[in-house]
Amino acid sequence: MTDRPRLTSIDLWQRHEQRCVQILRDAIALLAAGPANEGEPELNRRLYRAIIAVQVADARRGLEQLSVVVPEGRNPPVASDARRTPREHKIPDFYWAYVDYLAPDPEVVACQFVVECKRLAVASKDWDYIAQYIHSGILRFVTEEHGYGKGTSSGAMLAYLQDIDADQTLAAVNAQASTNGLSTLAIRRRSTNALIELDHQLDRPFPHSPFLLMHLWTRVTA
Repeated sequence: MTDRPRLTSIDLWQRHEQRCVQILRDAIALLAAGPANEGEPELNRRLYRAIIAVQVADARRGLEQLSVVVPEGRNPPVASDARRTPREHKIPDFYWAYVDYLAPDPEVVACQFVVECKRLAVASKDWDYIAQYIHSGILRFVTEEHGYGKGTSSGAMLAYLQDIDADQTLAAVNAQASTNGLSTLAIRRRSTNALIELDHQLDRPFPHSPFLLMHLWTRVTA
């Protein structure tokens, strides 16, 4: 008789991560093209509705269910913080809360898969989208002040590509990442012109480090 795996050997966080990313993929597929100047709040509202539609459809098909995605919810406290910290006032775009009931340490059972979204478009004299993707996106998973995904081993960034070449944009993002002391992004999968998936390993001053930041880039203009 084949031995069954011990419960403590099952990577429940990895299963949670994979489920969140698949829901994002499915929700992205539901996003219709919009105007070139559509703002991030409007895009995020459309993404939220698409995520809910995917989760409802999955439930009706009998698939494993996640908690309801939280849009613009504050970072919850982590057990290692003795008092309220600045990160608890910061607001990721989305997260799926999760309780790892097999975690050996009861102080670290609650965690969140965090998703931060940013537009990527041609820079104007007033706004540098590449710089914002680094400083108001990636670095929020690295700095103590924001501490997105603190206590977890992975999270995600979603980029809305608006009338911009993906390969040229990736080169520009990687150039600025290197300038800011960050590792560069590597394409893992390019399924269609509308979805590019990239992996990014980040070193952080808090657990967990290294941290896998998965990037999903989708074109949202016609």
